[in-house]
Amino acid sequence: MTKIFKEQVESAVKLYDLSNELLNIEKALKKVRNTFPDFTLQSTLVKVAVVNSLYNTNIFRVHDVAYHISEVISQDGIVLEPEFVDKLSAVVLRNNGDNGKEKHYISFSSALAHIFLSEKFPIYNSVTARMVAYHLNEEIKASKKYTTYTDFYHDFYMLLNSLDFKTSVSELHKYLWISGEYRKLNGIKPWENPSNEINPGLKRLFEKKDGTTQRILKDLIKDLYGPLFLE
Repeated sequence: MTKIFKEQVESAVKLYDLSNELLNIEKALKKVRNTFPDFTLQSTLVKVAVVNSLYNTNIFRVHDVAYHISEVISQDGIVLEPEFVDKLSAVVLRNNGDNGKEKHYISFSSALAHIFLSEKFPIYNSVTARMVAYHLNEEIKASKKYTTYTDFYHDFYMLLNSLDFKTSVSELHKYLWISGEYRKLNGIKPWENPSNEINPGLKRLFEKKDGTTQRILKDLIKDLYGPLFLE
């Protein structure tokens, strides 16, 4: 297991708080949650459209997805277990000649669950999944997607419970995502080659040359250098 240092999580939180774009998105999502507390079809349509737009989850049948989520919650209520997120993610398309075709939107459903159901649900995306695998030393998973949210959820909590300091699901997610995006940009382990295909807001933040930001970025990848780094 590749150790996560407390300073790394703290650095990710600091970087997050330096981004006005990320903070404004968080505030906007809280407004949506407070304005539309239920899961009627109309309220769910708004939530699906907002999450899809802000998290770039590539859902083109917004109404189909909203209908599915509204129906599941109407029938089952809200169940705070990872299998429920998998159930939300499995959408049967009903329009444009795709009747009966099932699509799985794991990244989207995890974001929706984290924002509107409970923060106990970590957000899944390819970057956080790769970082979870990296820290668990599961190289076989590092280059591929999890097939279910439940598998990712259990690995995330295995990593969270292995830490020798206390932190929240949200803060660990910030570390995995922000550190992962920084590593991806620069081709740093577990990425082998640099890539510009990262969150634009984070990229602008990473490119700041002031001393404070650069010191925070060094602490963000402290696992590569060990406990003596920057002492």
